[in-house]
Amino acid sequence: MTSTPHNRQPNIIDDTLLSAKLVNDASEAAPGLDPLKVIAGLLITILETIRDVKTSKKDWAAFGEHLSVQIKDIYDDLSRCPTPHSTELLVVLNTYEQKLENVLEKVRLTKGRGKFERWLNSRTDKEEIATLRRDVDTCWKDYMVWMMTT
Repeated sequence: MTSTPHNRQPNIIDDTLLSAKLVNDASEAAPGLDPLKVIAGLLITILETIRDVKTSKKDWAAFGEHLSVQIKDIYDDLSRCPTPHSTELLVVLNTYEQKLENVLEKVRLTKGRGKFERWLNSRTDKEEIATLRRDVDTCWKDYMVWMMTT
């Protein structure tokens, strides 16, 4: 069967990766967006790793898309903020960055599993993704509180 635009599923990972790369490129171009450059770079690495994951791929892809939306929002906000950024904002972004590093570590561990180990851990993966998402969302809420109070 020939693939046509009507029956092809969009590749969420590739679309999200493109979006993350655009944010990364834009953050490199603007001197006030240096804190975002590391976060966007981490997201790109996470998404590239998710592309090769064999277990819970849809769950990981949805989580990657969720992270991409958050980072795009941060980019939009920071591009309108005066620089230099406050110490409080840098602390919030650093915590967010640390949570993304935890996500990357878990994705890499998932990617490196053999077939039996993937099958054995499929339920655990969903629980880990939910925990990672809660951790990242807690940082996201801290960021949103900072944005609302400035």
